[in-house]
Amino acid sequence: MTTLLEPAPSHDREADDGVLGRVRAQLPEIAARSAEAEEARAVPPEIVAALREAGVFRMSLPREWGGEQLDLVRSAQVVREISRADGSTGWTVQAASMAWFFVRSLPRETLEKEVFGDGADLMLRGAIAPKGRATPVAGGYRLSGRWPLASGSFTPDWLLAGFVVEDASPLPDGRPDMRVALLRPERATFLDTWDAVGLRATQSTDFTMDDVFVPERFTGPLTGDNHIPAPFYDLPYTATGASHDAVVIGCLDGALSDVAELAATKRPAFDPRVVIGQDPVFQEKFAELHLRTAALWALLEQTGGTVMNRALAGDEPTPAEWFGYTGGHQHIHHEGIRILNEIMTLSGSSGLYSSNPLQRRWRDVRCVAQHVAGNNGSLRRLGAVLSGQEGVR
Repeated sequence: MTTLLEPAPSHDREADDGVLGRVRAQLPEIAARSAEAEEARAVPPEIVAALREAGVFRMSLPREWGGEQLDLVRSAQVVREISRADGSTGWTVQAASMAWFFVRSLPRETLEKEVFGDGADLMLRGAIAPKGRATPVAGGYRLSGRWPLASGSFTPDWLLAGFVVEDASPLPDGRPDMRVALLRPERATFLDTWDAVGLRATQSTDFTMDDVFVPERFTGPLTGDNHIPAPFYDLPYTATGASHDAVVIGCLDGALSDVAELAATKRPAFDPRVVIGQDPVFQEKFAELHLRTAALWALLEQTGGTVMNRALAGDEPTPAEWFGYTGGHQHIHHEGIRILNEIMTLSGSSGLYSSNPLQRRWRDVRCVAQHVAGNNGSLRRLGAVLSGQEGVR
């Protein structure tokens, strides 16, 4: 059955031959194996390998280092397509591909020669939250801690870890000296802690380190200057929320397709003469849910495109533009929950069965919406800016 949000035939040869086109070839297998992935609590390694070959893990990295250099809207479109097939796979891709944003403050020479010297086809995993504690020593830091929510059912090439420098003077704005480290994954121990209600196949586990030496050149300030040569990384901290939005919207796309199939076969309990797709009340509500979902993507495209164009021009977004973009994340996450709740209601009892992918999409969106990207305070800041308040941060 045709649905409003099915991707239109593309006349963009670059998209057809690029990451998006290669990803679309993988979607049937991702969807077919989504229940298997959830049962195993891991995206199948064959799918991860195929997506790596398609270029999803290098899609945001600069061309001069071997990446695809997609802007934030195009990379979000890739994540949306994958999430339409399976939310956990979409989340895995967005987490690994966007995490490079958080190492942009490392020295350019370290990134260019030691990290990307052999190309950009690398996989990154870790946690940016500064849960580690580091003691300065000659040439670097001794790092210990336990970090939660390191998404990725794969062995990464590099591990990302945020930390606080112990006994360091506060920064000028009063915050502690928070930094980020990039190190090899064998220096850490991963723990089997991820048994969650949604995004079950993402392996968003904890990891620990105990007194690990990290050279100074493999660290940088949490919110420092950008040393990655692509405009996306010049955006303010942090510009990665569009990929979170794309997981939500992709799950909604998939749920609407599930209900479209149901509408052709499901009969009301007390009127077996018709299918629910013939019911005018169902028809109107279903159309409304499609349009509300389409409006979320239009919001992402508009606000994301605005700030991306600023970066391409070498400019800073205005406060209204920036908080419109980041406030949009809050709106998309929470409106996504409301829409999916209504989709579930529209499906009747059918969506409750474990065999129906609707229930998995429902749980995945609920899980995504717990992330700080959907609870970042930017709606309040946007309202303050729109009300004429000065100096809003």
